[in-house]
Amino acid sequence: MLTEKKLLNDEYAKKIFRSEDCREYVASVIAVVLNLKKEYVMENLTLINPNVNINENVKDQEVDTVYDTKENYINIEINYRNSKVSKIKNSAYIAQLYLKQVKPGEKYQIKPIVQININNYDYYKKNKFIYHSYVMEEEYHIVRDKNIEIYDINLDLLSKMDYNEIEKKNERDLKWLLYIFVCEDKKLRKEVYGGSEMMKKVNKKVEDYGEALDAYLFYDKKALDEAGIYEMGMDDKAKETAKKMLEDNMNIELIMKYAGLTRDEIEAIQKEENKSEKSEE
Repeated sequence: MLTEKKLLNDEYAKKIFRSEDCREYVASVIAVVLNLKKEYVMENLTLINPNVNINENVKDQEVDTVYDTKENYINIEINYRNSKVSKIKNSAYIAQLYLKQVKPGEKYQIKPIVQININNYDYYKKNKFIYHSYVMEEEYHIVRDKNIEIYDINLDLLSKMDYNEIEKKNERDLKWLLYIFVCEDKKLRKEVYGGSEMMKKVNKKVEDYGEALDAYLFYDKKALDEAGIYEMGMDDKAKETAKKMLEDNMNIELIMKYAGLTRDEIEAIQKEENKSEKSEE
């Protein structure tokens, strides 16, 4: 997990990748990952409904962001934890996007599916920034299905890079594009991205979301009323606030600050929630 520099909250990142204001940025990220021209991606990129569920019995099938192009579906996922649940969900999203295209009685014309995972960890633990995967035969390394591609991006590695090294790069470099997600310092972000109109828009989103953090966490009174939090004692309030923040993947330092709990107390709540998730699997 990130330490000194922390991955931007996944809700904020999700909103950035869905924002029309950041369309050029999204196209730039996709173009670099897939080695395409940004202009081509811009012309053919259409944001579609993130609910990819084709089975009413399957819950939680809303992807973070999915785009349709002339060539393929591109699913962008922001992953905080390298957990069994996130792995299952990401695989399920690919399957749902695949099956969504299969219609009874019609000739199958499957658009390839590209999943770009922006991870707060090193998925394969090989100290690489980006991994590219296919479904492949183990011994002969023959690709079984070229309609499924997965890119795993390691922001943990990026967080350890010096901003001076990033500053020398440009928008054709994925590290430069994604550094904004691990740089909490406003001044450094301006130094790295000050000359880019595209990144000024993204940075504006980052700052706006940061300023809205308190309201996002605490001032939805209706939701808190419905959850019964105002009727609880002070300890229960703190615990429920911590749970809410953990669900939204807030880092522990923020939870300590706003919930008024110690690190040990928060980690105990986290373990309790993880046990609950496992029991539901």
